[in-house]
Amino acid sequence: MQLDRGICTVLHKTPTHEPGYMPGFSFTVLHKGWYGELSFETAPVYPTQNREEIHVDKRIRILQCQTINNHDTVVLADVAADADLSGLTVYEVTRAYHGWDEESAELITDLSLEVIRP
Repeated sequence: MQLDRGICTVLHKTPTHEPGYMPGFSFTVLHKGWYGELSFETAPVYPTQNREEIHVDKRIRILQCQTINNHDTVVLADVAADADLSGLTVYEVTRAYHGWDEESAELITDLSLEVIRP
């Protein structure tokens, strides 16, 4: 698969606020690089008992970065950790798959994303 849709930035969010105060966060860049879009379905065909239901707005593939976990922040643009994210669509990782691409044998990470701020 070609990673040719654009550059994405994956950020790790760390709370900086004191207990009882207004929430504040700082961001650390985990990964920055080209991504490709994957196809996906929005509803399971056969829902089963005890199945985790998650909402997916977009799925992307990047070169492997095993430090990416659920709840990390993704912006489909080249941004810095201290950049103003207003005006950009911000996503949260709902699932990260770290594996390899069967076509090219490259190590990849597939991210399922949910919009948290349009």
